[in-house]
Amino acid sequence: MTSLATSRAPSLIDRWIEALLDPQRQERSVALSLAVYTAIWTAYRMIATWPRDVHADVSELYGWSRHLAFGYDKHPPFSALVTRAWFSVVPVSDVTFHLLATVNIALTLYIAWRTMRRYLAPEKALFGLALLTFVPFFNFIALKYNANAVLLPLWALTIYGFLRAFEARGWLWPALAGLFAGASMLGKYWSIVLVGALGLGALLDPRRGRFFASPAPWLMILVGGLVLAPHLAWLVAHRFPSFAYAAAHESDGFVHNLRDTLGYLAGCVGYAGLALIVWAALLRPSRAALADSAWPADPQRRLIVTIQLLMLAAPAPVALATGVRIVPLWTMPAFTLLPIVLLSSPLIAVGRDALRSVLIGAAALALAILAAAPGVAVVIHTTSPPEPFEYASLLADDIAKQWGRHSSQPIGLAAGETVLAANTAYYLRTDTRAFETSDIAALKAEITTRGGALVCSAADQPCLAIAEQIVAGQNQILRSKVWLSRPLFGIAGGTVQDVFFLVLPEAGAGK
Repeated sequence: MTSLATSRAPSLIDRWIEALLDPQRQERSVALSLAVYTAIWTAYRMIATWPRDVHADVSELYGWSRHLAFGYDKHPPFSALVTRAWFSVVPVSDVTFHLLATVNIALTLYIAWRTMRRYLAPEKALFGLALLTFVPFFNFIALKYNANAVLLPLWALTIYGFLRAFEARGWLWPALAGLFAGASMLGKYWSIVLVGALGLGALLDPRRGRFFASPAPWLMILVGGLVLAPHLAWLVAHRFPSFAYAAAHESDGFVHNLRDTLGYLAGCVGYAGLALIVWAALLRPSRAALADSAWPADPQRRLIVTIQLLMLAAPAPVALATGVRIVPLWTMPAFTLLPIVLLSSPLIAVGRDALRSVLIGAAALALAILAAAPGVAVVIHTTSPPEPFEYASLLADDIAKQWGRHSSQPIGLAAGETVLAANTAYYLRTDTRAFETSDIAALKAEITTRGGALVCSAADQPCLAIAEQIVAGQNQILRSKVWLSRPLFGIAGGTVQDVFFLVLPEAGAGK
């Protein structure tokens, strides 16, 4: 007679675990799980941000992507290139921008899992993948696609390529490591931290003689340099504008610098805090296991620990020496090795119960956050007064209606205060110009020829003064003041007041 215990069908979670550990189904099961993760967090982002328009970082990338260049005034070009590529295959919308961010996260988690599989048993790699979902850089914070988020898969790929190149010489992995390192630098200059961590890690490794005697490091440098060359030429030609932007982050004196740097280090621990608590609670590592994890005897494991520590800690002394202000948010792409550091010790075992618990916890957290999304939206709607740029889609609708009554041509550009102009241009699907960085005489000539909209908050007198200067003496001008508000679930929202000027294009322009 078959007992009840042996005849009971396996639960959904048990079937999920079996699929994730089955060598024949593992790749497909991990990919499917990450696809579901992508769908959950995309839905959360859509619902939770329903009361507001896209963030200014997002619309800025869209503006850059319309006119690709080898550099921009704030950042190098890789994030704009990805945005352009993405919107060449999907339509431009808030939803697809949210999807870009979540696909970016899922890709990073997949690369991290592939890296873990080289150094961890299947159960440990799966535990480590789930553990990363407790780090907010792999959900909440990276839901806004920008120059920080673009680094997530680039750093993960660079690390993977570097570790492969260090283990086995040849030319493929060093070339790929150099390619991805160069692309990381084209994402954000903070990636010098990654390059430095990998280089110092190699120098501190006892196998450094063999590594540096091989072609691998020099091939990395060569390929990375070739990737960076067009941007370096652009920097020289344009007098290093993005360097100036990066260098502007300075602390106000040594005391503030020390406080900021200590806050940076505390933030690094804080962002990983929940994952560390889950790891400790489920696996209960012994003192010997903790010591072996912190400084393993095995050179390969020690190299990984060294790289992980350098990516997080190395910026601190540099910041103190230079006075540059650093913030823990910039460590977003630096945590993909953390599961290997925490789990690779042979003194740490991941049993089926611990694996089951961490997967249930990760799934429950994601579903609970999704369930809370409408409440988050209501809280944002009722407690956070809207900024003008957060209602830019409403402003763009009014502008498009007014424009359509007087011209059949597309709107040439939107100009004004930086953030409001960028968001308005995004919703109008046109070019953007910022009063703060534009040559006003050149802008006046361009908008006279192409036509466009000048947008300002009604309370922004400097912006309005520049707009009046641009439209002075022109014949085809329309001016409107609008009060914009957006209800949510029948609840009235805050109101913003904006002013826009429409400059109709010269007769025959655009024909």
